Amino acid sequence: MVRATSLRVQLLLLQVAIVLALICTTGVVASWVQERQLRGAYLDRMTGVAQSVARLPSVVDALDDADPSATIQPIAEVIRRASDVTYVVVADTDGIRHSHPDPTRIGERVSTDPAPALAGQVWTGTQTGTLGTSWRVKVPIYGTADDDAASAPVVGVASVGILESELRRDLRAGLGPLFGALAASAAVGVVAAVWVTQLVRRRFFRLEPAQVQALMRDLDGARGLTAALRAQAHEFANTLHVVSGLLDLGRGEDAMRLIERETRDQTAPAPPVPPGVRAPEIAAVLRVKARIAAAHGIALVVDESSDVSGLGDDPTPHDADHYADLLTVLGNLVENAAEAVGPGGHVSVRVTDTAVVVDDDGPGIPRGARREVFEDGVSTKPPTPERPARGVGLALVRRATDRWGGRVIITTSPLRGARVAVTLPWRPPPAPPAQTPAQTPAPSSAARAARARAADR
Repeated sequence: MVRATSLRVQLLLLQVAIVLALICTTGVVASWVQERQLRGAYLDRMTGVAQSVARLPSVVDALDDADPSATIQPIAEVIRRASDVTYVVVADTDGIRHSHPDPTRIGERVSTDPAPALAGQVWTGTQTGTLGTSWRVKVPIYGTADDDAASAPVVGVASVGILESELRRDLRAGLGPLFGALAASAAVGVVAAVWVTQLVRRRFFRLEPAQVQALMRDLDGARGLTAALRAQAHEFANTLHVVSGLLDLGRGEDAMRLIERETRDQTAPAPPVPPGVRAPEIAAVLRVKARIAAAHGIALVVDESSDVSGLGDDPTPHDADHYADLLTVLGNLVENAAEAVGPGGHVSVRVTDTAVVVDDDGPGIPRGARREVFEDGVSTKPPTPERPARGVGLALVRRATDRWGGRVIITTSPLRGARVAVTLPWRPPPAPPAQTPAQTPAPSSAARAARARAADR
């Protein structure tokens, strides 16, 4: 599996690639310019040397001697060494050499064609001769050394050249400092790329694009959730006001019909609640949830081992808070399970004073999402027109559980769906400031009963 490259690495590689591409392009262009300049300098030198040799009276006159090389060879060697070229060769119209860096080659025919120069042309090019491949200039030698040689006959050829290997060596020597500067520039460019990458990443709070997109989605979801909850709260408040008014007027039947209409279809008969559920609020929640589930074709069963005693006659605020959180956990877990299974599904509930276990035969919750589903706005179910905002119920369950130091465990249900088990242990309230024995209040009966239940469990 190929891992996605992070923004930091992508940005760094992009900048390094740009820097290296520019450096390489600069190096290629600089090498080309350097070679052109080097060849231009050598061309000027070789042309000047060849024309100087062709105009020397001693060379022109020596071509008519019986032994031209005796005069021409010493002159050519002096000029060759002084001008730093590879060779200076003088040949007659028959192509016979009368000078050469290798004296054994004197008297032999030249290895390349002298025809262009013998025709009165200045020829420049690369050829392979006795010394190797060389870049050379060939100029005609006229029969007079005077400046006005237009009508003079061509009596020989002066050829001056430099080996291509020497040209390349000189080129490398000239490019060494340039390549060193380019390498230093590349190093500076890479360091600058790293710095720019870190700067850009700090601007994004060290987040990758996927993380930024996730945050944007979460923000959009939170905004939608806030708007939906605000609208629902306003509508629910209006409904409660109407119910309160109907009850004040003694019209209980109308209030019941309004409640049933607002909670959709609740015409199905409510199943019985186990006798162990003695808390009226818990029993009411279970009956209403079961009735709604039955209306949608869902079988909701309350386990016979459920045991909830309720608040008692004299509850403390601390006990009431614990009981309210138990109701929150129960209602949200049952509603989530019913939504997950859909028509024809089965939901099983077991509830006690300190625990709620809900099983269903729905698709379950993937292992990778069992932590994220408790975050605000995160849900495994897609939004619907009736429920545009998702990811609220389990977040409320998590907050209620955390307040009491409980635990939420998601596993696979015996029904092959999801099992959500919540423990909500009762904890005594923080100790009040020290009081005198006369001022210490006696614990309420509900508090004593809750402590006894916690001790039994």
